[in-house]
Amino acid sequence: MATMKKIRGIACLVSVLAACLFAVSCEKKADPSYEHMVGNTDFELASFLSVSQLIDLDAVGVAYPDNFIIKWLIPEVYEDTLTGRHLTIRTPEEPGYLTVTAITNAGGYFEMESSKSAIVIDTVSSLTGRVFKGRYITDPRDGQKYHTTYVDSLEWFAENLKWAGAGVCYSDCEVLQPVMGRLYTWNEATGGEEGSGLAGGPQGACPEGWSVPTAEDWENLGKALNKDVAVPFLSNWAGLGQKLTVEAYLNGVKMWPISPDNNKSNTVNWNALPTGYNLRSSEIYRDFMSYGMWWSSARRNADRAYYRYIYFDADYCGVNYASVNDAAFSVRCVKRIGGFDPLPGQGIVDAQ
Repeated sequence: MATMKKIRGIACLVSVLAACLFAVSCEKKADPSYEHMVGNTDFELASFLSVSQLIDLDAVGVAYPDNFIIKWLIPEVYEDTLTGRHLTIRTPEEPGYLTVTAITNAGGYFEMESSKSAIVIDTVSSLTGRVFKGRYITDPRDGQKYHTTYVDSLEWFAENLKWAGAGVCYSDCEVLQPVMGRLYTWNEATGGEEGSGLAGGPQGACPEGWSVPTAEDWENLGKALNKDVAVPFLSNWAGLGQKLTVEAYLNGVKMWPISPDNNKSNTVNWNALPTGYNLRSSEIYRDFMSYGMWWSSARRNADRAYYRYIYFDADYCGVNYASVNDAAFSVRCVKRIGGFDPLPGQGIVDAQ
């Protein structure tokens, strides 16, 4: 009998101890000893970077505690974790991607982390797929070279204007200038001057002897694309946008998303790319790899001017208007053909 009482007593003691341990465990989960830091881990990383480029990484945003450390994970460049609130690193030697993760750690506090990525570009090899069958010219102002194409009686740039005397690069990333060109407001592109007639536009930001295309220049291009059937400037050119669009690749990835409604035939080697746009008033950059927009020198009124655009998921080349001071789009320069062999570079694909 005494033995039974002893066993029962031990059992009760075990039950009490188990209950206490369970309570302690539950209390720890409900009220953990670790605290939350004040603020958020953050750092700046440009959306586009050049190969072998030195960049600074500075961790900011944590207000409390002061004794935190930053661990960096940069798998494309370093196998090991790096430590420090400030780092200077070099981007990969080959084009591709760069992923950076910053982890904030402090004793007694939960970790915080932030990850960002960038596209690493080689200005010679990253952009492929364009076709050049005209000639190339050199802008005497800055030495920039441009391939051209011949359509009817006009010679067009076969790539976007990249003169750095005005405009901005998409996402403020200068590495994009050699491959994508710059984005200009209408006033920057034209110098504030309207134009009309074939090759009768203002020089504006274009090299000497070249001009920002007029409504008539665009109509001339549309007619050539439309098998010599005239198309009005103020109309959406059904089926013609895909004839200007090129199946280009950036680091091996299609620039224009796949769409059954745009077959990207690039019939006159105009090489349209989806370089997006910029709104200066709000510093917004949008629609890279979705839309391409190009100015005309034709005004709608004192505050608006016309531009043409191509959307990745449509076959047309539309027309619209935007603020002459705020919206920033791409520019193609144009001139009359004359005085040279029209096909000295036939068959070149993305020659540099």
